[in-house]
Amino acid sequence: MTDVELLAERLKAALARLARRSRRQARGDLTAGQTSTLAAAAQLGPVRLGDLAAHEGVSAPTLSRVAAGLESLGLVDRTPDPADGRACLISLTPDGAAELARLRGDHIAFFVSRISALPPDQRAALAAALPAIEALAGPS
Repeated sequence: MTDVELLAERLKAALARLARRSRRQARGDLTAGQTSTLAAAAQLGPVRLGDLAAHEGVSAPTLSRVAAGLESLGLVDRTPDPADGRACLISLTPDGAAELARLRGDHIAFFVSRISALPPDQRAALAAALPAIEALAGPS
């Protein structure tokens, strides 16, 4: 295995562990898919179900089930698309926006506690590596 392959494997494993631990720290009963859909709906604004499904990389029927679950929790609204009566728009409710803000706060608090526990030299190394990690992630 090359040095780059080893680095890629270690980075992938570390990021996956961080993501899992961060999700476990967030309070709530939402699945990862529901949380991702909630965040995407907030980012995209009132969005057609098909466009939201494409953004999330899932089929429209799958996204429809996720949206129905979020709607039953009062976190999103489905309204008819004024441009196409056959389609609907998904948007966050005030409760959905509050839940998303709370989840994001939980995740940030998790990272703050983990980063704060690092020795200063490792915090500096993390800060120095962040531009490269951001470049790997690509644009938001």
